[in-house]
Formats: sequence, C-alpha cells, structure tokens
Amino acid sequence: MTTDLGDPGTRPTPPAALPATGPERRAATDGFAERAARGLRWLGEALALGPGFGTAVDAAVPLLFDGWGHRDSRGSDPADPAARVAPFEYSLVLGDGEPELRIFLRPLPPAGNTTALGSWEQGWRILAELERQNVATTGRAAVLRDLFRPVSRKASFGLCLAATVRPDGLSGVKVYLDTLAQGLARNRELVGAALERLGHGEAWRWLRAHDPASIEVPMPAVFSLDLVDSPAARAKFYTTVTERSAGELEERMARLSATARQSTAALLDALPAAGPQALAAPGVRPTLCWSLTARHPGRPEDATLYLPFNHYTPHAAPTLARLGGLLAPAVRGRVEALVARCAAAAPEGAAANPFHWAAAKLDRADGELTLYLAADRVDAAARAER
Repeated sequence: MTTDLGDPGTRPTPPAALPATGPERRAATDGFAERAARGLRWLGEALALGPGFGTAVDAAVPLLFDGWGHRDSRGSDPADPAARVAPFEYSLVLGDGEPELRIFLRPLPPAGNTTALGSWEQGWRILAELERQNVATTGRAAVLRDLFRPVSRKASFGLCLAATVRPDGLSGVKVYLDTLAQGLARNRELVGAALERLGHGEAWRWLRAHDPASIEVPMPAVFSLDLVDSPAARAKFYTTVTERSAGELEERMARLSATARQSTAALLDALPAAGPQALAAPGVRPTLCWSLTARHPGRPEDATLYLPFNHYTPHAAPTLARLGGLLAPAVRGRVEALVARCAAAAPEGAAANPFHWAAAKLDRADGELTLYLAADRVDAAARAER
C-alpha cells in the first residue's frame, strides 16, 4: 500500500507527453472521476460481479469524487507526466465468497497543486456527504480532527478515503489520516494520543511492551479508522517491517499469537518467487498494520502483513502459480483472467504482475487475501479493450 499514490516504484510510467489536439488529447485528459468509473466497470466485468455493479459505480463515483473529479492532473501543469498519475488505486478482497472491489483515493482540491491541507479539506467535504447519505459515520474521526489537521510542511497526504463498491451501493468506508500532520518529531506521539482518545490506551501500552519496533518505526505515516458505529470498528496504524529474515518476523508475530506466527510463515512461503528469502532482498519493504477494536481492549485484535508483491514476484506466470494455492476455486479463474488481460495491455507484455501489494490478516486462518492494483494499469487494460 502507499500513501502518495504516485510512487514510481509501484506505478507504470505515464506517457512522456500528451497529444496536443484532437480526440487523442481528449482521451488522454479524462478527468479522474471518468478514469475511476471506467476502471471500476472494467474490473467489475472482469471479476463477473454482476449486471448491477455498473449501476453502483454510476452512483459511487460522483459521491467520492464530488468537487474534484473533473481534474485530470495532480498539479498545475497537466503536461507533467508525474502529475497525471491517478491519485487512487483498487483492491480486490478474495475469500470463499464473491470478490469484493474497493477503491482507495486521495481527494484533491478543486484546482491548483495538490497539498496535504487541500486533500484534508476536500476529504472532510466528502465525509460530510457520505454521512448525509447514511454511508458512513464520522464521529470517531471527528474526535481526532484537531490532532491530524495538517500544520507541518512535513505533512505527507492530509486525508485519504476508501470504500467497497457493491452492486447494492457503497459500504465499508474508511478514513486514512496523516501521522506527519504535526511533523516527523511528533509522529509516534500522534499515534499514541489518537489511540488513547479512542479508548485503545490499554492495547497501545501492550504494543509498547510487546512490539517496540512498531513504536520506534511507525512508517508509513498512516492512521486509519473504520467509519461505522460498532464494537468491531477498527483503528489501525502502519509500520515498516525492518526484519531481514522470516524467522525474525515470525518471532515478532508470535507475540500476538501462534496463529499469527504460522500465517506469517505461510504468506512468506507462498507469495514471493524467492520464498522467505525475499525479506533479505533490497528495495521496497513489507508493511505491518496493527488493528485495534473495542472487542479486544487489552491488546490488538489482529495484524495485517502487506508484501510488495510485484517487487517480490514480477512476472505473470509465477504470480498465478503463487496465488493458485491461496485462492478459493470459485475466484481462482477470475483472477487468472484478470492477470492475463492486464498483462496483455502492459508495456512489459505477458511478463507483468499487475498486483503491486498483497496482504492478509495474520491472527485468523480463513484464507482471505487482498490484492492491490494501480489505477493506471487498470486504465491501460480498459482502454486496450475498447
């Protein structure tokens, strides 16, 4: 996962220049909302989510992109390739049932350059409308509003949102808050203060005692909340995995539970082409996310391990082989078809693994896996099939 949504290490390179006139220019400068709708519809069709999914997309995109979806650039110069990278991504949640499709986005201000404060203000406008539509409840986020409003030049992204798009509408709305809002020096302090306010102080103290690495290296700078009134609503924060061996990481996760240790070992054995040895490789590091809920006041409820999947397994054929043992038969064929269609449109051709991250919860054994796709890669596939 990523906070900036423009990391060139996890995104295809945009075209070097935009055509000057004509239909090619108009196609290249689709607004972000149009690109998101096209990508969601294409994914819904590729995953066979049913005829009602397109109608849900038509309702969801105007709501999530209201006020900024007309933009086709993240900056004031739309000819800058970096500014054209979409500020959103998709994820597929794959378990025993129907696949779920989510969109994660960084709202942009209506015009001008993207700033943390601009995303913060636009994000709260969207949250207010989601609450009016009875799609989300913002009470828990509002409790933290003064903590996370960006005031530092070190602030990274301000505010991001995510939601699941279902044939019957939006659900599972989450808000992502920037722990660099008050600067790098207060990063850890901000996480602890937020958890204390939400009633998770005891679990925070458990983490400080049992997993000090999560406190010392709380990066990437993300704090997340489920926007629902429920004892199961999660508060989450993310930390970089610095361990360079599977054994070290498994031992760390054993502090949560034996199941977490076993799940960590299974995931590291299954997904990287090099197996557990991938942790020793240079480059993008895995991410660990701790989940806290009111149901487990004394300690975290779960942890999720995110692996940089196409860094560890860059080619399509090994990707499908690695996923084969993890996916339920009902979804395996759909994912195989999706990989083939994405690879056919990618500059790398059939060699490309389209999933830049893969993630699984560790303290459970239900086999659910989440795969993340860059918006620009999906858009390339959707355009190629038009």
